[in-house]
Amino acid sequence: MLHPDEETELSPSHQIYFAGCNLSCGFCTVPEWNLEPRAVKELDQDWLIGRIELRRRQGARNINLLGGEPTVSLPGILPVLARAKPSTPVVLNSNMYYNSVIDALLDRCIDIYLADLKCGSRRCAEVLLDAPDYVDVARRNIVRASNHSNLIVRHLMLPGHMDCCLRPTLRWLAKEIPTVKLSLRTDYVPPAGAGPAPAGYTIHEDIITARNEARDLGLRLIE
Repeated sequence: MLHPDEETELSPSHQIYFAGCNLSCGFCTVPEWNLEPRAVKELDQDWLIGRIELRRRQGARNINLLGGEPTVSLPGILPVLARAKPSTPVVLNSNMYYNSVIDALLDRCIDIYLADLKCGSRRCAEVLLDAPDYVDVARRNIVRASNHSNLIVRHLMLPGHMDCCLRPTLRWLAKEIPTVKLSLRTDYVPPAGAGPAPAGYTIHEDIITARNEARDLGLRLIE
């Protein structure tokens, strides 16, 4: 779809959703797409290539690959991009949880990384994502992406996770990639059922505090 509400510099964006994910986030907003991805009808490449051109004519500033996690669909994505030969930038909207082989393949076709850095601690990654090594892997890939592509780091503020996730993330970015563009997302939606994910919403006071602390660290906030 043509989406008007991504980060300002990316909107309007042609979002292409792919089923399947390599994480099990307790706060996932599209779990029905990810639990049984093979139950979804396979996309017709010719149809999708036609939609890419249509959305470009309608004003899309980029092609935005997301999911789930789009890198799990890379064997299907690469031939589509090869055939489509897009004239607008290709955005990878990713949790950045992949290995170096995937990174090498992405380097050939991705113009902008929209890196969704979900957690700031190993414990939270294990409890919320079922991936205890997530923080180390995602941070390594974010640094790699910063060396060869345009990079935006997105962090969804989780209620009650200021000290364990938000602040470690801000400090790490300020140390490792001080010029990075940072998008602090405040639109967390709690899951309907019980589980390890926060049950409430992000409060206004925490949002103001987070933005002030990011600026104090010299980080470049974008909307």
